[in-house]
Amino acid sequence: MTGLEVESFLETFQTLVIASLTPEGLPHASTAPYVRMGSDFYILISTVAQHGRNLLANPDISLLFAEDESQCAQPFARKRVTIEARASETVRPDPMYAAIIERLKAHFNPELVGSLTQMGDFHLFRLSPLGGNVVMGFGKAYRLNQNLEVLTQIIGQHQKEKQ
Repeated sequence: MTGLEVESFLETFQTLVIASLTPEGLPHASTAPYVRMGSDFYILISTVAQHGRNLLANPDISLLFAEDESQCAQPFARKRVTIEARASETVRPDPMYAAIIERLKAHFNPELVGSLTQMGDFHLFRLSPLGGNVVMGFGKAYRLNQNLEVLTQIIGQHQKEKQ
């Protein structure tokens, strides 16, 4: 398993699944379209939506990219990448803001993205990986670093049923 294989897998997605915590500490999962710059993911989301409020209250999140079920030969060994990340808001004065918005316009509907940026409740968040895991099948689990490069294979011994 190489970092290039991880990158190739991630390039097949337009949206990510984001797991965040509500201000009350309850788990919340949702999806958002994204673009990447380096190893960072960028999403443009509303704070009217629960996940937007969650990111402002608690920046610690998890991202999931999972193989399409219709393409999956074995659901128990579904290919997936899980990333621990930290969210931070990218605001308009930041030079990256305009570059990321242009990238979002190029990947998605430019008129829609332009309209969303004019709404006061839409915020651009940078999701910076801290590390993660990739599973490409049975016995093919690996730990990733913050640059989403493969560090080590995860090796463990399955336990027999307790009696």
